[in-house]
Amino acid sequence: MALEVELKLTLSPHHVESLKLQPLFRSAEVRELGSQRLGNTYYDTPDQQLTQNRVALRIRRKGEQLIQTLKSSGSSAAGMHSRNEWEWLLTRPQLDFDLLRSAEWPESLNCETLQRNIAPVFSTDFNRTIWILDTTDSQGQPLKAEIALDQGQVATPEREEPICELELELLEGEPGELVKVALGLARNVPLYISDISKAERGYRLLQPEAYQVKRSLPAFDDETTLETAFCRLVQNELALWPRYFEAWQFNDDWQQIPLALESLRNIGAFYESFSEIVPAEPDGQIDHLLGKLIRQIRDIDAWRRTALLSNSQESGWIKRQAERAHSRMEVLLQTSEPGLLALLISEQLIEQSWRKRWNSKHQMLAQQPVHKA
Repeated sequence: MALEVELKLTLSPHHVESLKLQPLFRSAEVRELGSQRLGNTYYDTPDQQLTQNRVALRIRRKGEQLIQTLKSSGSSAAGMHSRNEWEWLLTRPQLDFDLLRSAEWPESLNCETLQRNIAPVFSTDFNRTIWILDTTDSQGQPLKAEIALDQGQVATPEREEPICELELELLEGEPGELVKVALGLARNVPLYISDISKAERGYRLLQPEAYQVKRSLPAFDDETTLETAFCRLVQNELALWPRYFEAWQFNDDWQQIPLALESLRNIGAFYESFSEIVPAEPDGQIDHLLGKLIRQIRDIDAWRRTALLSNSQESGWIKRQAERAHSRMEVLLQTSEPGLLALLISEQLIEQSWRKRWNSKHQMLAQQPVHKA
C-alpha cells in the first residue's frame, strides 16, 4: 500500500506547449523520464456499488504490464489530496478478487454474487509524460516530486471527454512546497486546482444529466477553535467554487455560476469575520484577486438575473446577452487569475502564514472554542 500526497491541476490543451516552455522544465533541477501510453479499464456493478462504497477498481495496461489497482476515496484539504492505493501485477486482463483481501476492500462488497456482476463501465486512455523535480525547498530542505502531464480522454460507450491534467506528487519534503512549485507555474500558465479524479469523470459521463456538485458544511465540536473553524470553512469553499466552474464547462448549466459566486463571496465573508485572528496579508494579493473575480462573475451573470426578473428568457436580446456572457466566461477561465487565487489560498492555509503576524491578543482569541468565543 502507498499513501499518495498530490496536487492535481487542470489546464487547457491549448496551454500545454506554454507549460513545457516554463523555466522549471528547463532547469537542472528537473529531469524528464519520458512518455508512455496508459490504458485503463474501470470496473463496477450495474448499480455502481463500488463508487457508492467510495473505492475505485481498475486494470491498467502499461507497456507489457497489466496492473490491478484499488484506490480509496482519501481526503482533501487546501487543494492537497491524500489517499490509499494498492497495486498488483496481473498475468491476464482479468480481475483477481483474492488480491483485494490484503487491502481496504469494503466488507459489503465481499460477496461472490456481487463480484460476478462487476464489469467494465468506462475507460481512460492517455499519454503520460513524467518529470522528476529534485531540489531544495524555500527552507533549504530536500524536496522531491514527480510531475506528470496526462493528455487523452475518458470514454463510455456513448460519450467521451478530454483529459488534460498536471499532477504533482510529493516524494520527499513538505506538502506546502508543492503549492509553491505550482504557483511558480500558475503565474504564467492558467492552472486550476481540481480534486475530480479520472474515475469521477468516467462516472459523470455515465449519467451526465444527474451530475451535480454536492455542498456540505464542516462540523464543529466543543473543542474546535476559532482558527480551526476558519481553516475548515475556507477549505470547504476552496473545494467548491472551482468545481462549480468545472461543472459549468461540463454541462453548460448556468445555475453553476451563481453558486460559484456565492462560494467566492463566502470566502470573502470568512476573511472579514475572522480578521481578528487572521490578519490580512501585507501584499493584499488574495484580497485583490478575490474581489476582482467576484466582480467579474457578478457582471457575467447579470444577463441571467435580468432574464429572470424581466420574465424575458426567450427574447432575442436576452439570448444575445447569454451568448456574450458565455464567451466572457470562457475567456475568464482561460486566464491565470482564478487558478492563482485558489493556489494562494491553499498555500496560506497549509502554512498558516497569518501566525507570523500574530500578537498575544490574536493568539489568545484564535485558541478559543468557536462555540464559546
